[in-house]
Amino acid sequence: MTIITWNDQLNVGISNIDNQHQKLVDILNQLDEAVALGYKHKKILSLVDELIDYTQYHFQEEEQLMLQANYDTAQYDKHKLEHDDFIKKVSQERQMAVDNPDAVSNVLLDFLVSWIMDHILYSDKQMALALNKAQNIEDVELRKQQADIMQSNLYSALRESEKRFKELADQLPALIWITNTQHIPIFCNRFWVETFGLPKQKITMDNWHSAIDPNDIELVKQAYQKASTELCEQQIEYRLNRPGNRVFWMLEKIVPRIRANGHIAGLMGFGMDISLQKQAEAQLETLVDQRTQQLREANQYLETEKDQQISLNQQLIEVQSHLVQSEKMASLGQLAAGVAHEINNPLGYIYSNLNTLKQYIQDLLKIVESGQKLADHLPDDDPAVQEFLRLQQSADLDFMKDDIPDLVQEALEGATRAKKIVQDLRDFSRIDKQDKSPFDLEAGIDATLNIVNNEIKYKAEVIKEYAGVKPFVCVGSQINQVILNLLVNAAQAIEDFGKIYIRTGFEPNWAWFEVEDTGKGIPPDIQSKIFDPFFTTKPVGKGTGLGLSLSYKIIQDHQGKVDLLSTEGKGTKFRVSLPIP
Repeated sequence: MTIITWNDQLNVGISNIDNQHQKLVDILNQLDEAVALGYKHKKILSLVDELIDYTQYHFQEEEQLMLQANYDTAQYDKHKLEHDDFIKKVSQERQMAVDNPDAVSNVLLDFLVSWIMDHILYSDKQMALALNKAQNIEDVELRKQQADIMQSNLYSALRESEKRFKELADQLPALIWITNTQHIPIFCNRFWVETFGLPKQKITMDNWHSAIDPNDIELVKQAYQKASTELCEQQIEYRLNRPGNRVFWMLEKIVPRIRANGHIAGLMGFGMDISLQKQAEAQLETLVDQRTQQLREANQYLETEKDQQISLNQQLIEVQSHLVQSEKMASLGQLAAGVAHEINNPLGYIYSNLNTLKQYIQDLLKIVESGQKLADHLPDDDPAVQEFLRLQQSADLDFMKDDIPDLVQEALEGATRAKKIVQDLRDFSRIDKQDKSPFDLEAGIDATLNIVNNEIKYKAEVIKEYAGVKPFVCVGSQINQVILNLLVNAAQAIEDFGKIYIRTGFEPNWAWFEVEDTGKGIPPDIQSKIFDPFFTTKPVGKGTGLGLSLSYKIIQDHQGKVDLLSTEGKGTKFRVSLPIP
């Protein structure tokens, strides 16, 4: 950037002094560029130091020259005083800039420009005329020459600044424009021209506005009018219609251009393409609408639950219930293991045979392709060729070649999923195993979730937050049973559609897991009863009241503990803590 442009008009007629003046102007231009472009503070201060150092050198040279030429003593003293005042002023500004980086401001730059121009075109001009014994110029005429040169120089700097602004604006991927008082564009950058599809020489208010969507044109005009009349910034969003049914969304800021006398000179604007943002917002709204509709469709109301009275012989029934339930689960485990085993064998044949069948089909298709190539080399009237083509057409061979691999692949995927379900069923069904062994808690949760998936998937979204608990010794099948009961209860507590959070964690000597739901919660007056045998809030025939009771017994047998936190209307959280041997 150039704040002062050096030319022959700035020469005073003493080559050594003119070279030094040109060096001072160069340093000043560097300082102006550093401030305008936001250079690092250290760089700006170094330029100020360079200006001070070189100015001192220049002043010494001038003063030595004046002394050698027996320059007028009064003029010499005046000159030297101006030199000293300048150094003092700039040094003070430099010290202020050390404490406050913003101190190197436009005020300092304006002072430097004014002083240097006055120093060159007036003070040093007088000195040079005297030293060169040239014809003396009246003070008024000298000041007039100074003003004319400064005006010419500043106009050149202004034109260069305007050129740099336009070059910069043409490089930016944004709409940049300036209008006059009639709102007719007098400058539009390259991105504006490409976006609107209008050549610069053909831009008018009518064809400018014709590119704006008809539904938005009034909004744009009102914003421009308000910015012009109220002299305030405006920000709007509008659409641009382009050939090929393309629509661009623009976010634009409009700012009034105000002259020094307070009158408006026009508007200038800056706009960005926000089409991708608008597309994302529309997609998000669609997803929200879909989700809301799903929640409405899943809305259900559970039957009113009734309390069951606890039997007077609670202790005896509790022991009996636990024994009965344990026997049932052991029998169920044996049955499930047997079923899983019986399913797993034929499933293995199916999976193996499907892979073999896949290879056979690939070989057959290669044979068919070879037959096709052979038929292409035989005469068209050959009976074998005609029979081959007839069979190919009647069997729709092209469709079969595309469909058969897909059918086999779908069958393989189904068999793989069935194998996973069978494996989870076998793992979960080991309820009869009472021996303690290393148990992977998080893997057990995943297997249990797979078993009860059909019970949960229509009631809640399951959110897992695992902490990476390492395997520890316990009766894993019993812990799986506790997890199962808590998950089923959580799903049944959710009336419409909610969330179930499953978390794991560990502390010194303890491992724990949590099951939290967003259901209706447990009333405070029955929270102390939920682990009692046969206590249930479900309708008759819907529950036995043994799930939580059995779970509590299993936790006690493991020397563990269970904590309950429930808020009516918000949900319930169970935390089960198990000791790590």
